[in-house]
Amino acid sequence: MDVLIRQDLCDEEKGYIQKRLQVVGDCLRSHGIVCKPDEVPRVALLGSGGGERAHISFLGVLRQLGQDNLLDCFLYMAGVSGSTWAMSSLYADAHWSKNAKVTTSSVLKSISEGEDMDFSEGVQWLRKRYEEGDLSLSDSWGVMTCVIKGVPLETRTLSDEGSRDRDGANPYPLYSAIDRAFFDKDKAKRKELWFELSPHEAGFTEPGAFVKTSLLKQDFEGGCVKYSPKRKPMDMVQLQGICGNVFGDEKQNQKHILDWIKKSLLPRSQGEAAPLSGVLKIVMALVELVECHHNMDHCHTVLAKLKSVLGEDYGKFSTTLLELDHEMWTDMDDQKRKQHMENIFEELIGSAEEWGQELNNLNNKLTDVWWVIKHILPLFNEWQSGNVANFLYQINEPKVPEEMCKEDTMHLIDAGLFLNSPYPSVLREARDVDIIMSFDFSEDAPFKSLEGAWHYAAANQRAFPDIDFKALNPESDCPKSFYVFEEEGKPTVIHIPLFNIKNGKDEATIKQEWREYATFQMTYRGKKKIDHLADLAAENVNRDGILKEIRKAAERRKAKH
Repeated sequence: MDVLIRQDLCDEEKGYIQKRLQVVGDCLRSHGIVCKPDEVPRVALLGSGGGERAHISFLGVLRQLGQDNLLDCFLYMAGVSGSTWAMSSLYADAHWSKNAKVTTSSVLKSISEGEDMDFSEGVQWLRKRYEEGDLSLSDSWGVMTCVIKGVPLETRTLSDEGSRDRDGANPYPLYSAIDRAFFDKDKAKRKELWFELSPHEAGFTEPGAFVKTSLLKQDFEGGCVKYSPKRKPMDMVQLQGICGNVFGDEKQNQKHILDWIKKSLLPRSQGEAAPLSGVLKIVMALVELVECHHNMDHCHTVLAKLKSVLGEDYGKFSTTLLELDHEMWTDMDDQKRKQHMENIFEELIGSAEEWGQELNNLNNKLTDVWWVIKHILPLFNEWQSGNVANFLYQINEPKVPEEMCKEDTMHLIDAGLFLNSPYPSVLREARDVDIIMSFDFSEDAPFKSLEGAWHYAAANQRAFPDIDFKALNPESDCPKSFYVFEEEGKPTVIHIPLFNIKNGKDEATIKQEWREYATFQMTYRGKKKIDHLADLAAENVNRDGILKEIRKAAERRKAKH
């Protein structure tokens, strides 16, 4: 059977960890912490979600850890949402942590100075995904992530890293997601099923159901793979589309993707926007129709515009549009309006060869735009995201809940919607972690993710120190920069809020920084703004505090032996 049901780690991860422990031991020795091989403390570094704020902040933290010669103290590095953007770029270099200042600075520079990705390059990647099957909105978001980061498409695969990186040079990377089918906005109904992806295995941590990462996109039935050569291993574009879809919100995802389309559509004439042709006006109106479908009054305005640009024969292209008048629109409820709008959209797409014949005579970019109009924009109506073949389909295993085996497709989405820091992966008993150091870039209350992890651990019988959250509440508006929670027999948790009394000085400054770096805003492009955030995050690296806790963990390991 190709699906593995167990709580233990795979042999490949075990082998890597043994080599990485040697690297960690050498690093600790340089700090005066001498350990025998079986006494080296296992320290996990966590980066939370938070969109581009988390992306930039995590890079600032990693740069400072490298400058302080602390990166090689970490056995694992786990990320959620925006932090995975940083990880995916850095791990392109098999030895990035050996020269962290250069590698992190290069990634930061790309954000402010990187060239816009060629539109056709992004569409070409999406076309390949379409040919594979299971194309979804998260794929287009993966492309958008590279646009936001200012980098070319990151098409290496996660499983390639598993075959490439064998010397323990970097912390072992762990990415996170959840299955949309088991996520409910009502916390009381949620299924706490965390999905993790490593270079070697991917799967659900709670039932302990895994497959090789290289097989993740293949079809399965009854626990056995049905291999298809057209289904390629998941690359970093698709991975970021799943793990790093920070917005998890239809309107925000749609806005970024549609802005990208519109920017590629607008022709330029001597640096200025040139007039749109008739067909381009129609295409732009279709884009606008998708963009404004939450605003039904605006939809009617756009529909009137469509009638105008389509000309007197617009009824040939959409019977629904022909029959629609202002009185009908006014009398409809929101649900009927939305249905009419979707019908019009589908009819115009279907009749495009009649009203859009000149598209064939235009340049390749417009052809690519048209492909996106036909194949990507309709996905907004279906709102399918993170489509991946379900490797548990029709499997018969008592440890796997029956509801996980019914559908042949999973819908993996941003884990930050459930828990905005990747604690579940490093709380696995098999990983035997001594210290969890969490840099929290969340826009929520500074202890929300920490409390979520505490509840998760209690619900899933994971070891976690007891924390008095009521005692922490008075510090919510002006938190400290370094919290340590410890309890005998359980991993030490170090919690580090992004904006705090150390780098923010006072409550008013902290609030101002949060306003400046809100999650839902357009891409950061100003170098000054990016550098300021990275530098603030770097101030949270408490070298002495980190080494103090590692020394204590080493002593506990020695006491066990």
